[in-house]
Amino acid sequence: MHIQIKWLPVMVLAGLILSCGSKQRGQHQEISATDLLQDTVGWAIEKLADGLVKYHYTGYDSISAANQNVNVVAVDLDLYRLAFDDQRPSDSLSSIVKRHPDAVAAINGTYYEIARNEAGDSVASSFFKTDGVIKSTVTIPEDHQLYWKHEGAFFYDPATDTLGIVYGSKESYEAMPFANALSGSPMLVYADNPVGETFAKPREIPLDSLDYEDPDRHQGVRHPRTAVALTNSGYLMLIAVDGRRPETAGMSAKELTRFLVRYFDPQYALNLDGGGSTTLWMKQSDAPNGVVNYPTDNKQYNHYGQRKIRNAIVVLEKTQ
Repeated sequence: MHIQIKWLPVMVLAGLILSCGSKQRGQHQEISATDLLQDTVGWAIEKLADGLVKYHYTGYDSISAANQNVNVVAVDLDLYRLAFDDQRPSDSLSSIVKRHPDAVAAINGTYYEIARNEAGDSVASSFFKTDGVIKSTVTIPEDHQLYWKHEGAFFYDPATDTLGIVYGSKESYEAMPFANALSGSPMLVYADNPVGETFAKPREIPLDSLDYEDPDRHQGVRHPRTAVALTNSGYLMLIAVDGRRPETAGMSAKELTRFLVRYFDPQYALNLDGGGSTTLWMKQSDAPNGVVNYPTDNKQYNHYGQRKIRNAIVVLEKTQ
């Protein structure tokens, strides 16, 4: 059952959130780097430090029946903390992390389109909050083609050591008592239910013939993908799927959902902004500028094709 959170008083809302998609730190068990994976075939595993593991999948994937290149970072937030970075003007991820000397990993954040409504006014499709300050809230009308882009949210609160992934709305996101939150769409896994398999609906016409922002096309065809997930053992996962090349096809929302369930079996997972925005950075990397995946904006299969992005999730060393 999907729990759609409507507006509630803050204390009631907090109780509901804690019951449907959040983790309080210290609840997870210590696990080995291989224990998070249900099937290690095709994966290279690198433990970078205690509580920080990088997983890299490359080669043919039977779920999508295509070649894929996927990078995943698993983070123990008992040992690390997060920054939700709002970058204006937009900049590359490798430049954004320079603002965070303690950064060890980072991934691009969520959608940030500013569209126009029928009256010509600027409207936003997504929610973003950092350090207790709302930087962007959902103002897009329900009949707008971008309205689907804030189906769920990932939140993190260092003061209470709480994080989670929930369904929600403009009202529930604004009422959240947590310091950091960003919306995304679609929900991929919710309470162990692979809801992302059915987000994009089949059509009688080719999906590529639909408007690019139509949710059935946007999530029904293959693109590079960015996602966050929470495992049953309490780890945060940052996921980057490369695409748009013969070496790595990218995935639909359905394929990404099935891929994550097969290999990591997350309890919750949320899709963020993908396509040319998909970028994963790691401090302990030999790749140029620390970018470990293959961003697409330069249309070459290398690490130099970063797109300028509006926001990011940055993993930081935990200060004492």
